[in-house]
Amino acid sequence: MQTNRRKFLKTAALTGAASTLLPFTSCKPESPTTQINNSIDYTLIDEALNKPVLKRELFSNPVIIETIELLRDRDNFICRVRSKDGAVGISIGHPFYTEIGYPMFNRVKRHFIGKDARDLDTLIHNAAVGNYRLHGIPLNVQMATLEFAILDMLGNIANKQVGQIIGDIHNQKVSIYLGTRINELRKREPEESLELMYQDWEETKAKAIKLRAGVGNNVGNDRDIAPGRTEKLVKLAREKFGDDMNLMIDGNGTYTVDGAIKLGKLLEEYNYYFYEEPIPYEWYEEQKQVQEALNIPMAGGEQESRLHTFRWLIANDVFQVVQPDIFYFGGMIRTKQISRMAQVMGQTIAPHMSSGGLGYLYMLHMVSACQNAAEFHEFKMFATKDANGTVIPVESKAEPFESIDGVINVPTGSGFGINIDPDYIKTHKPMAL
Repeated sequence: MQTNRRKFLKTAALTGAASTLLPFTSCKPESPTTQINNSIDYTLIDEALNKPVLKRELFSNPVIIETIELLRDRDNFICRVRSKDGAVGISIGHPFYTEIGYPMFNRVKRHFIGKDARDLDTLIHNAAVGNYRLHGIPLNVQMATLEFAILDMLGNIANKQVGQIIGDIHNQKVSIYLGTRINELRKREPEESLELMYQDWEETKAKAIKLRAGVGNNVGNDRDIAPGRTEKLVKLAREKFGDDMNLMIDGNGTYTVDGAIKLGKLLEEYNYYFYEEPIPYEWYEEQKQVQEALNIPMAGGEQESRLHTFRWLIANDVFQVVQPDIFYFGGMIRTKQISRMAQVMGQTIAPHMSSGGLGYLYMLHMVSACQNAAEFHEFKMFATKDANGTVIPVESKAEPFESIDGVINVPTGSGFGINIDPDYIKTHKPMAL
């Protein structure tokens, strides 16, 4: 029943790639003990990293950013940018991290105000480097929120969807995997939680489903909600959804190396599609040990906030499915750089999607522009709510938002391809930052 999906994913990712980067020594050790490989040539990875992302040639005239506003309604935030020529772009902030980190917005904003938006690659770089002591998810969320609004504005100016101004459109249709029911899958009995997941499957007809292993505490102590609960979940999910369903599982940092390998062997027995972050996310060498010991593809990277860390993870093939979070990592320009680095290593990218806000929308546009996009991408349903619990009233400029047999069309309208109800925006008032 076991399939070597890692080999399949790597072969698929290399299709159309210009070149492949391999370590000088690639012999697999007999034991899971792994040493950091100092013999890797980073030349091709760095070439991919340093390529421009934004298609500056689409804009013949300067696009000077005249105003940048952060609008607030209680715990929810909207970013609105306007050029000197009157073009406007809007983004919705992260549903919980924007509220935590918004005092840093000014430290990001100063790198963009009065600047030419055509230099977005450089502006993002300067904002990250200029705030290196504050670097992390709270800062990156502010950077991403501002970048999304600028991309929306530029897309409206060029009359192109966002994916067309940060690359070429490789995926106008996105196949999803269900990443819903996080709390239920861990807190309820396996039979009950799978029944709830089945309800979401009936609504979306997704061809892939992600489950949750262990307690998800990111401390690596092999704890579970109840003895044997995860093992039971693994087996029952296969019985409930059948052999044709692509099942994944996310450990959220629950396991030690030995615990992760033990569960991984069970996942291989039941033909699971990928195994996400069983080890605490900053345990890089331990994660590499787990990867070396198993054949199932490993997925991860959602908590990473620095380019150089991803550079090492990609070069050492720690994850075969790379998962930067578009918000946590600081936006689409930086995520596109991760995609390019992963591509030359034969890895796929499946951007992580946060719950709430417009996460599904930003995910769709990011995936559309990734040549090495994974087969399935995280989805947590359309009716996402803002930080106040209000459903964000949006309508697509073109295709309606719907999942047909587990596939969603990327909006083809300009910018992010949506209209946000003006009355909703008016409930948010400009902040005096």
